[in-house]
Amino acid sequence: MKLETVALFLLLLLIFVFAGWYLFKQDIDKFLSSEPTVVHIPEIPPETRSHPKSSPHIPIPPRHPVPVPPNPAVTTETPPTVLPFPTDLDDADSYLQKRLAQLISNRKLLALLDLRYFIQKLVVIIDHLPEKEIPRQHLPITPPEPGFITVGSGDQQIISKRNAARYLPYVKLIEAIPDKLLLQLYQGLYPLFQQAYREASDSGGYFNDRLIEVIDHLLQTPEPPGPIQVVRHVRRFRYSDDLLESRSAGQKILLRMGVENARRIKMKLQHLRQGLVPEG
Repeated sequence: MKLETVALFLLLLLIFVFAGWYLFKQDIDKFLSSEPTVVHIPEIPPETRSHPKSSPHIPIPPRHPVPVPPNPAVTTETPPTVLPFPTDLDDADSYLQKRLAQLISNRKLLALLDLRYFIQKLVVIIDHLPEKEIPRQHLPITPPEPGFITVGSGDQQIISKRNAARYLPYVKLIEAIPDKLLLQLYQGLYPLFQQAYREASDSGGYFNDRLIEVIDHLLQTPEPPGPIQVVRHVRRFRYSDDLLESRSAGQKILLRMGVENARRIKMKLQHLRQGLVPEG
């Protein structure tokens, strides 16, 4: 290589190295002499900070706890004779359609039930029975037919004895399931009853405790000594006796269905209560 070429190559290399060093030094000096950049993190106001939610009060245990029976064993060999209890409210209607068809052979009686959202509706109706009105749009049964039957006219009407026949199919429906099986069905489905009750009520209590209260309330329904006098009020009838008219919606239902039907319903309620709250 010629001497001039080597000298030129070395000169270019020195210029390149010097330029690179100079630019690097400029950046270093600028970095060392500049103020540090401070990143401000906004402080979360105390009222918006996330804290674990604390219960406003210590939960009170149920007065009448419900022992939930174990689910029937499910095998892959043969279908279970007893369906396993559902664990989700969304599956309750399908379960009840199949299970009640196993327990109630009379299809006419089974047709009286509206099994759409049955547990949710039943919980709401039971909760309102001691009140003056019940939300009729949530009735889990089809209304009795024909309409209310009275005898007489004007202010001298009484509830007809034939009116009791309208309620007889419902009494038979309640009696169709033996007490032991009815109790097992309720106990197995109780977690779903409790869930539906918590979703529908702000009380924060237990559905079984409320059920016992309602049963006791219905058992206190008086037995009228004779025909009940009623008077038409707008599109409905009212009891002429102010004491009867002041009764709850649930007690009025028992009064309307007749003495014999009411006795049979009370007997079923009494048996159910004894199974839920054993003596001693």
